[in-house]
Amino acid sequence: MMENERDEQLEARQTFFEKQKLIESARVSFHLLAAVLRNISLYPHDHPILLASAEKFRDHLQKVLTDRREAAFYLVRGELFFETLAIPIDNSFSTSIDLFQDKDIGGVVFKPNIASDEIVRFADMMSSDIVFSSEQESLNVTTAKRGILHIVIHHALLVDRQIGKVIKARERKAADIFRDTIGALKDVVEAVYLEKASSMRKMNTVMQNMVDYVLDNRDALVGLTSIKMYDEYTFAHSVNTAILAVSLGTYLTFKKPQLAALGISALLHDIGKVGIPKEIINKPGKLTEEEWVHVRKHPVAGAIFLSKVPGISKLATVAAFEHHQHGEKAYPVIQGDQKKHPFSQIISLADSYEAITASRIYYSSRIPPDEAMQILIKNRGVTSSLVLLKAFINMMGVFPVGTLLKLDTGEVGLVMHQTADLMRPRVLLLTKFDGSEKETGNIISLVETLDGRYKRSIAGTINPTVAKINVKKYFE
Repeated sequence: MMENERDEQLEARQTFFEKQKLIESARVSFHLLAAVLRNISLYPHDHPILLASAEKFRDHLQKVLTDRREAAFYLVRGELFFETLAIPIDNSFSTSIDLFQDKDIGGVVFKPNIASDEIVRFADMMSSDIVFSSEQESLNVTTAKRGILHIVIHHALLVDRQIGKVIKARERKAADIFRDTIGALKDVVEAVYLEKASSMRKMNTVMQNMVDYVLDNRDALVGLTSIKMYDEYTFAHSVNTAILAVSLGTYLTFKKPQLAALGISALLHDIGKVGIPKEIINKPGKLTEEEWVHVRKHPVAGAIFLSKVPGISKLATVAAFEHHQHGEKAYPVIQGDQKKHPFSQIISLADSYEAITASRIYYSSRIPPDEAMQILIKNRGVTSSLVLLKAFINMMGVFPVGTLLKLDTGEVGLVMHQTADLMRPRVLLLTKFDGSEKETGNIISLVETLDGRYKRSIAGTINPTVAKINVKKYFE
């Protein structure tokens, strides 16, 4: 129990940079392992090239194992993980991944004090025609008989179940953070209405939780931004904007204090709207010019309010004022050429994407995520800088979470998570189109290969409105 608590504390202390270094180190380790598996089929067991590749893999692995009890690699539906961290896959991995999949192996765990000759024996076993038992205990006996004592192999089915549980637990935690953040925002808004002092303590706490979670597992929280609410649009929009802004901040390698300040600024960017009548905010139709006058006041109103809140960062005030300072219809109108703060640019970009994909009551149809990306690209240089837009696309993927895809196999897939390949996300295969697949459906990765070729590829996208598919059901 104490060891588990220490592991959790260690993970909580890891910074974004440390995790990126760990991911890269794990990627290099698997690359070196792939070299050993390739060389075993080319050279005798005592050949210097094979032995050198095994020794090189062992030496690098020992660095990964520093302060760790094991180094665990898992394969889940064509994706490679180190523990629960996704590892970018390149072409040099394909043969090794096919080899593991052909033998129904989903995980390989390396222990400290592993020797080079043990690695060679493991590679020899993998290259042989041996058929592994379906029982985990018998599998371990097989490896032990070959003198492989510091490598543990796991079956694919067992790994799928374990990783599946981790993903479901993360989704539940993400939903809790989403709900808590809306609650904290409501408290601030209530303080505005009642003209009482607003405490930032709760908001600071929930924002720290959001930052920690995005650093740990960005996709799970970004996936929740696909949920659009009719009845609480302003609150959900602000939380979604904060999630997207913080996620982009992590991609840009901001430090945690910067991420927290960015998140709070994004969460409060529309605080000035509390003074706009609800009938205008929720009006089912085009606003009149008089109503637009009210709407255009909210950046100034928000900045004035935030300037009076004790403990609020000045950056939040700046972002509230500047987040609509783009394009020909920028407001409020200011004189001269004034460059927006980077936080304001990030929040403007996140705000624009979230608004484009929003399901407002007065929209005849919701714009799919992939089309929203195309709109941002078309308006490049307006909402944000080209550098930020490129980073946002790289983070979200060419086909963001919530995109419906038509696959070359004739199947329909809903994008649920991104992979290292921007063109090949993880998708949930849809067969019933009623939302039931989220519990029993098959999530597959488009990076999955068979005999060195991709099993599935994207043939096109599907507009859910035209196809009459309610995507929202899969994210609630």
